[in-house]
Amino acid sequence: MNKQDEKLPGAAPVVDGKKGFLEGKLFLLIFAVLFATVPLGMSSFTQHILVLVLFYAFCASAWNILCGYIGVLSLGHSALMGIGAYTTTLLLVHFGVSPWIGMFIGAFLTGIVGVLIGFPCFRMSGPYFTLTTIAFAELLRVYLENTKEIFGMSTKGASGITVPYTGDNVAMLSFLGKIPFYYLMLALLVIILLITWGIDRSKLGYYFVAIRSDADAAESLGIKLLKYKLIGMFISAFFIAIAGAFYAQFFRYINPTRIFGLDMSIRIALIAVVGGQGKIFGPTIGAVILIPITELLSLYFGATLPGLHLFIYGVVMVLVVLFMPKGINDYVMRLFSWLEGLLFGRIRKAKETARTNS
Repeated sequence: MNKQDEKLPGAAPVVDGKKGFLEGKLFLLIFAVLFATVPLGMSSFTQHILVLVLFYAFCASAWNILCGYIGVLSLGHSALMGIGAYTTTLLLVHFGVSPWIGMFIGAFLTGIVGVLIGFPCFRMSGPYFTLTTIAFAELLRVYLENTKEIFGMSTKGASGITVPYTGDNVAMLSFLGKIPFYYLMLALLVIILLITWGIDRSKLGYYFVAIRSDADAAESLGIKLLKYKLIGMFISAFFIAIAGAFYAQFFRYINPTRIFGLDMSIRIALIAVVGGQGKIFGPTIGAVILIPITELLSLYFGATLPGLHLFIYGVVMVLVVLFMPKGINDYVMRLFSWLEGLLFGRIRKAKETARTNS
Protein backbone atom coordinates (compact mmCIF):
# COMPACT_ATOMS: atom_id res chain seq x y z
CA MET A 1 0.00 0.00 0.00
CA ASN A 2 1.35 3.41 -0.92
CA LYS A 3 1.60 6.10 1.76
CA GLN A 4 -0.77 8.21 -0.27
CA ASP A 5 -3.42 5.52 0.17
CA GLU A 6 -3.04 5.27 3.94
CA LYS A 7 -5.86 6.83 5.95
CA LEU A 8 -6.24 7.81 9.56
CA PRO A 9 -9.42 6.71 11.34
CA GLY A 10 -12.13 9.16 10.40
CA ALA A 11 -10.06 10.83 7.71
CA ALA A 12 -11.86 12.06 4.65
CA PRO A 13 -11.39 9.95 1.52
CA VAL A 14 -10.33 11.98 -1.46
CA VAL A 15 -12.57 11.67 -4.48
CA ASP A 16 -11.00 12.54 -7.82
CA GLY A 17 -8.08 14.12 -5.91
CA LYS A 18 -10.14 17.25 -5.20
CA LYS A 19 -10.78 18.97 -1.94
CA GLY A 20 -13.57 21.38 -1.10
CA PHE A 21 -12.89 25.02 -0.35
CA LEU A 22 -13.70 24.64 3.36
CA GLU A 23 -11.46 21.65 3.98
CA GLY A 24 -8.64 22.56 6.29
CA LYS A 25 -10.32 25.89 7.01
CA LEU A 26 -13.66 24.92 8.53
CA PHE A 27 -12.79 25.30 12.22
CA LEU A 28 -10.67 28.36 11.52
CA LEU A 29 -13.70 30.02 9.92
CA ILE A 30 -15.98 28.85 12.72
CA PHE A 31 -13.72 30.35 15.37
CA ALA A 32 -13.27 33.55 13.33
CA VAL A 33 -17.04 34.02 13.26
CA LEU A 34 -17.27 33.06 16.94
CA PHE A 35 -14.63 35.54 18.05
CA ALA A 36 -16.22 38.26 15.91
CA THR A 37 -19.70 37.83 17.40
CA VAL A 38 -19.36 36.32 20.88
CA PRO A 39 -19.15 39.59 22.91
CA LEU A 40 -22.37 40.99 21.44
CA GLY A 41 -25.18 40.85 23.96
CA MET A 42 -22.90 39.62 26.75
CA SER A 43 -22.71 41.20 30.19
CA SER A 44 -20.00 43.75 30.93
CA PHE A 45 -18.17 41.26 33.15
CA THR A 46 -18.18 38.59 30.44
CA GLN A 47 -16.93 41.13 27.92
CA HIS A 48 -14.16 42.05 30.36
CA ILE A 49 -13.03 38.41 30.56
CA LEU A 50 -13.12 38.10 26.77
CA VAL A 51 -10.92 41.18 26.42
CA LEU A 52 -8.47 39.65 28.89
CA VAL A 53 -8.43 36.39 26.92
CA LEU A 54 -7.44 38.27 23.77
CA PHE A 55 -4.99 40.46 25.67
CA TYR A 56 -3.10 37.55 27.21
CA ALA A 57 -3.25 35.61 23.94
CA PHE A 58 -1.56 38.61 22.30
CA CYS A 59 1.05 38.90 25.08
CA ALA A 60 1.84 35.18 24.99
CA SER A 61 2.09 35.30 21.18
CA ALA A 62 4.64 38.12 21.47
CA TRP A 63 6.57 36.07 24.06
CA ASN A 64 6.31 33.04 21.78
CA ILE A 65 8.16 34.73 18.91
CA LEU A 66 11.30 34.96 21.03
CA CYS A 67 10.99 32.16 23.55
CA GLY A 68 8.88 29.63 21.67
CA TYR A 69 10.64 29.78 18.32
CA ILE A 70 14.21 30.59 19.37
CA GLY A 71 14.08 28.60 22.58
CA VAL A 72 15.37 31.07 25.16
CA LEU A 73 13.38 31.59 28.35
CA SER A 74 12.46 35.12 29.36
CA LEU A 75 10.73 35.81 32.65
CA GLY A 76 11.15 39.55 32.32
CA HIS A 77 8.68 40.42 29.58
CA SER A 78 6.68 42.37 32.15
CA ALA A 79 9.52 44.92 32.11
CA LEU A 80 9.14 45.37 28.36
CA MET A 81 5.38 45.64 28.72
CA GLY A 82 5.84 48.20 31.47
CA ILE A 83 8.14 50.34 29.35
CA GLY A 84 5.49 50.45 26.63
CA ALA A 85 2.74 51.27 29.14
CA TYR A 86 4.68 54.01 30.92
CA THR A 87 5.96 55.59 27.70
CA THR A 88 2.47 55.82 26.22
CA THR A 89 0.93 57.10 29.46
CA LEU A 90 3.61 59.70 30.21
CA LEU A 91 3.41 61.08 26.67
CA LEU A 92 -0.37 61.34 27.02
CA VAL A 93 -0.43 62.88 30.50
CA HIS A 94 2.41 65.38 30.07
CA PHE A 95 2.34 66.22 26.37
CA GLY A 96 -1.14 65.26 25.20
CA VAL A 97 0.23 62.78 22.66
CA SER A 98 -2.46 60.43 21.38
CA PRO A 99 -2.02 56.86 22.67
CA TRP A 100 -2.16 55.69 19.05
CA ILE A 101 1.10 57.55 18.45
CA GLY A 102 2.55 56.93 21.90
CA MET A 103 1.90 53.21 21.44
CA PHE A 104 4.29 52.98 18.50
CA ILE A 105 6.84 55.33 20.05
CA GLY A 106 6.85 53.12 23.14
CA ALA A 107 7.00 49.95 21.03
CA PHE A 108 10.01 51.16 19.04
CA LEU A 109 11.75 52.35 22.22
CA THR A 110 11.07 49.03 23.92
CA GLY A 111 12.41 47.15 20.90
CA ILE A 112 15.66 49.09 21.20
CA VAL A 113 15.81 48.40 24.95
CA GLY A 114 15.23 44.71 24.26
CA VAL A 115 18.11 44.64 21.79
CA LEU A 116 20.39 46.45 24.27
CA ILE A 117 19.53 43.87 26.93
CA GLY A 118 19.91 40.95 24.56
CA PHE A 119 23.25 42.02 23.08
CA PRO A 120 25.31 41.08 26.16
CA CYS A 121 22.89 38.54 27.65
CA PHE A 122 22.48 36.33 24.58
CA ARG A 123 26.20 35.59 24.79
CA MET A 124 25.56 33.79 28.06
CA SER A 125 24.72 30.11 28.24
CA GLY A 126 22.43 28.15 30.53
CA PRO A 127 19.91 29.93 32.76
CA TYR A 128 21.81 33.22 32.92
CA PHE A 129 19.64 34.92 30.31
CA THR A 130 16.50 34.00 32.25
CA LEU A 131 17.99 35.26 35.51
CA THR A 132 19.04 38.50 33.82
CA THR A 133 15.53 39.16 32.52
CA ILE A 134 14.10 38.61 36.02
CA ALA A 135 16.71 40.94 37.51
CA PHE A 136 16.01 43.61 34.88
CA ALA A 137 12.26 43.56 35.56
CA GLU A 138 12.80 43.69 39.32
CA LEU A 139 15.30 46.52 38.94
CA LEU A 140 12.80 48.62 36.99
CA ARG A 141 10.00 47.80 39.42
CA VAL A 142 11.99 48.84 42.49
CA TYR A 143 13.32 51.95 40.74
CA LEU A 144 9.87 53.17 39.67
CA GLU A 145 8.34 52.39 43.06
CA ASN A 146 10.90 54.71 44.65
CA THR A 147 11.09 57.40 41.97
CA LYS A 148 8.63 60.27 41.69
CA GLU A 149 9.69 61.53 38.28
CA ILE A 150 11.62 60.59 35.15
CA PHE A 151 13.11 63.28 32.89
CA GLY A 152 10.95 65.85 34.66
CA MET A 153 7.75 63.83 34.18
CA SER A 154 5.88 62.77 37.31
CA THR A 155 5.46 59.00 37.75
CA LYS A 156 4.05 59.20 41.32
CA GLY A 157 6.23 56.33 42.47
CA ALA A 158 4.53 53.25 43.89
CA SER A 159 1.09 54.89 43.83
CA GLY A 160 1.08 54.70 40.03
CA ILE A 161 -0.47 56.86 37.33
CA THR A 162 -4.13 57.26 36.54
CA VAL A 163 -4.76 57.61 32.80
CA PRO A 164 -7.01 60.63 32.16
CA TYR A 165 -10.46 59.75 30.89
CA THR A 166 -11.47 61.71 27.79
CA GLY A 167 -14.90 60.18 27.19
CA ASP A 168 -15.81 58.24 24.08
CA ASN A 169 -12.89 59.47 21.97
CA VAL A 170 -11.39 57.19 19.32
CA ALA A 171 -8.49 59.57 18.67
CA MET A 172 -7.42 59.26 22.32
CA LEU A 173 -8.09 55.50 22.49
CA SER A 174 -10.84 56.08 25.04
CA PHE A 175 -14.17 54.23 24.93
CA LEU A 176 -17.28 54.10 27.10
CA GLY A 177 -17.81 50.36 26.87
CA LYS A 178 -15.66 47.27 26.48
CA ILE A 179 -16.79 46.25 23.00
CA PRO A 180 -14.42 48.67 21.17
CA PHE A 181 -11.51 47.43 23.29
CA TYR A 182 -12.49 43.86 22.44
CA TYR A 183 -12.41 44.44 18.69
CA LEU A 184 -9.20 46.45 18.91
CA MET A 185 -7.54 43.62 20.79
CA LEU A 186 -8.97 41.09 18.36
CA ALA A 187 -7.46 43.05 15.45
CA LEU A 188 -4.08 43.18 17.21
CA LEU A 189 -4.23 39.43 17.89
CA VAL A 190 -5.00 38.69 14.24
CA ILE A 191 -2.04 40.87 13.20
CA ILE A 192 0.43 39.10 15.49
CA LEU A 193 -0.90 35.68 14.46
CA LEU A 194 -0.39 36.59 10.80
CA ILE A 195 3.13 37.80 11.57
CA THR A 196 3.84 34.59 13.49
CA TRP A 197 2.44 32.59 10.58
CA GLY A 198 4.73 34.49 8.19
CA ILE A 199 7.76 33.92 10.41
CA ASP A 200 6.89 30.24 10.78
CA ARG A 201 6.98 29.77 7.01
CA SER A 202 9.93 32.02 6.21
CA LYS A 203 13.68 31.58 6.19
CA LEU A 204 13.75 33.62 9.40
CA GLY A 205 11.51 31.06 11.09
CA TYR A 206 13.71 28.20 9.90
CA TYR A 207 16.72 29.95 11.42
CA PHE A 208 14.84 30.48 14.68
CA VAL A 209 13.88 26.80 14.91
CA ALA A 210 17.40 25.71 13.99
CA ILE A 211 18.79 27.79 16.86
CA ARG A 212 16.22 26.30 19.22
CA SER A 213 16.96 22.74 18.10
CA ASP A 214 20.75 22.91 18.27
CA ALA A 215 22.49 26.26 18.55
CA ASP A 216 25.98 24.84 17.96
CA ALA A 217 24.89 22.97 14.83
CA ALA A 218 23.08 26.06 13.54
CA GLU A 219 26.17 28.19 14.08
CA SER A 220 28.34 25.63 12.29
CA LEU A 221 26.01 25.98 9.28
CA GLY A 222 26.63 29.72 9.16
CA ILE A 223 23.59 30.99 11.06
CA LYS A 224 24.58 34.04 13.12
CA LEU A 225 23.11 33.23 16.50
CA LEU A 226 23.36 36.69 18.04
CA LYS A 227 21.91 38.43 14.98
CA TYR A 228 18.79 36.29 14.80
CA LYS A 229 18.24 36.24 18.55
CA LEU A 230 18.33 40.04 18.52
CA ILE A 231 15.84 40.13 15.63
CA GLY A 232 13.53 37.87 17.62
CA MET A 233 13.98 40.02 20.71
CA PHE A 234 13.14 43.23 18.83
CA ILE A 235 9.95 41.78 17.33
CA SER A 236 8.86 40.29 20.66
CA ALA A 237 9.62 43.47 22.63
CA PHE A 238 7.89 45.66 20.03
CA PHE A 239 4.61 43.78 20.32
CA ILE A 240 4.68 43.26 24.10
CA ALA A 241 5.07 47.04 24.43
CA ILE A 242 1.93 47.54 22.33
CA ALA A 243 0.19 45.22 24.79
CA GLY A 244 1.44 47.45 27.60
CA ALA A 245 -0.03 50.54 25.94
CA PHE A 246 -3.36 48.73 25.54
CA TYR A 247 -3.23 47.64 29.20
CA ALA A 248 -2.84 51.26 30.34
CA GLN A 249 -5.76 52.48 28.24
CA PHE A 250 -8.03 49.59 29.13
CA PHE A 251 -7.51 49.66 32.91
CA ARG A 252 -6.84 53.43 33.00
CA TYR A 253 -4.28 52.90 35.74
CA ILE A 254 -0.76 51.55 35.92
CA ASN A 255 1.66 51.02 38.77
CA PRO A 256 5.12 49.41 38.94
CA THR A 257 4.11 46.59 41.29
CA ARG A 258 1.49 45.20 38.93
CA ILE A 259 2.83 45.77 35.44
CA PHE A 260 6.52 45.16 36.20
CA GLY A 261 5.84 42.29 38.61
CA LEU A 262 7.25 38.81 38.14
CA ASP A 263 3.75 37.33 38.32
CA MET A 264 2.83 39.06 35.04
CA SER A 265 5.86 37.55 33.29
CA ILE A 266 5.13 34.09 34.67
CA ARG A 267 1.47 34.26 33.64
CA ILE A 268 2.41 35.19 30.06
CA ALA A 269 5.01 32.41 29.87
CA LEU A 270 2.67 29.79 31.35
CA ILE A 271 -0.09 30.59 28.88
CA ALA A 272 2.30 30.02 25.98
CA VAL A 273 3.80 26.86 27.48
CA VAL A 274 0.43 25.31 28.33
CA GLY A 275 -1.00 26.19 24.93
CA GLY A 276 2.10 25.11 23.03
CA GLN A 277 5.20 27.22 22.58
CA GLY A 278 6.67 27.41 19.12
CA LYS A 279 3.17 26.96 17.66
CA ILE A 280 1.16 29.64 15.87
CA PHE A 281 -2.08 29.14 17.79
CA GLY A 282 -0.58 27.66 20.96
CA PRO A 283 -0.64 30.87 23.03
CA THR A 284 -4.20 31.64 21.95
CA ILE A 285 -5.38 28.17 22.96
CA GLY A 286 -3.60 28.56 26.31
CA ALA A 287 -5.29 31.91 26.95
CA VAL A 288 -8.74 30.60 26.00
CA ILE A 289 -8.34 27.78 28.55
CA LEU A 290 -6.52 29.47 31.44
CA ILE A 291 -7.80 33.05 31.63
CA PRO A 292 -11.53 32.33 32.08
CA ILE A 293 -10.69 29.72 34.73
CA THR A 294 -8.46 32.05 36.74
CA GLU A 295 -10.80 35.04 36.45
CA LEU A 296 -13.84 33.05 37.53
CA LEU A 297 -11.92 31.45 40.41
CA SER A 298 -10.75 34.89 41.52
CA LEU A 299 -14.32 36.19 41.38
CA TYR A 300 -16.00 33.38 43.30
CA PHE A 301 -13.22 32.26 45.63
CA GLY A 302 -10.91 35.29 45.79
CA ALA A 303 -12.22 36.39 49.20
CA THR A 304 -12.47 32.97 50.84
CA LEU A 305 -9.60 31.16 49.10
CA PRO A 306 -7.08 33.79 47.98
CA GLY A 307 -4.40 32.44 45.69
CA LEU A 308 -6.55 29.55 44.44
CA HIS A 309 -6.07 30.64 40.82
CA LEU A 310 -2.30 30.43 41.31
CA PHE A 311 -2.70 26.92 42.69
CA ILE A 312 -4.77 25.97 39.63
CA TYR A 313 -2.05 27.44 37.41
CA GLY A 314 0.47 25.21 39.13
CA VAL A 315 -1.68 22.10 38.82
CA VAL A 316 -2.34 22.72 35.12
CA MET A 317 1.36 23.33 34.53
CA VAL A 318 2.34 20.06 36.23
CA LEU A 319 -0.26 18.09 34.27
CA VAL A 320 0.83 19.63 30.96
CA VAL A 321 4.52 18.97 31.65
CA LEU A 322 3.80 15.36 32.61
CA PHE A 323 1.26 14.38 29.98
CA MET A 324 1.49 17.03 27.21
CA PRO A 325 5.07 18.37 27.25
CA LYS A 326 4.58 20.07 23.88
CA GLY A 327 1.41 21.81 25.04
CA ILE A 328 -2.27 21.42 24.26
CA ASN A 329 -2.02 22.81 20.72
CA ASP A 330 -1.17 19.53 18.96
CA TYR A 331 -4.01 17.66 20.63
CA VAL A 332 -6.54 20.37 19.80
CA MET A 333 -5.39 20.50 16.18
CA ARG A 334 -5.57 16.70 15.85
CA LEU A 335 -9.09 16.73 17.25
CA PHE A 336 -10.18 19.44 14.80
CA SER A 337 -8.52 17.63 11.92
CA TRP A 338 -10.23 14.35 12.85
CA LEU A 339 -13.65 15.99 13.21
CA GLU A 340 -13.21 17.83 9.92
CA GLY A 341 -12.09 14.66 8.17
CA LEU A 342 -15.07 12.77 9.57
CA LEU A 343 -17.50 15.46 8.44
CA PHE A 344 -16.15 15.86 4.91
CA GLY A 345 -15.66 12.11 4.61
CA ARG A 346 -19.36 11.60 5.15
CA ILE A 347 -20.20 14.38 2.70
CA ARG A 348 -17.98 12.79 0.04
CA LYS A 349 -19.41 9.36 0.74
CA ALA A 350 -22.96 10.69 0.33
CA LYS A 351 -22.01 12.39 -2.96
CA GLU A 352 -20.33 9.22 -4.23
CA THR A 353 -23.38 7.15 -3.30
CA ALA A 354 -25.69 9.57 -5.05
CA ARG A 355 -23.45 9.56 -8.14
CA THR A 356 -23.41 5.75 -8.20
CA ASN A 357 -27.21 5.47 -7.83
CA SER A 358 -27.77 8.00 -10.61
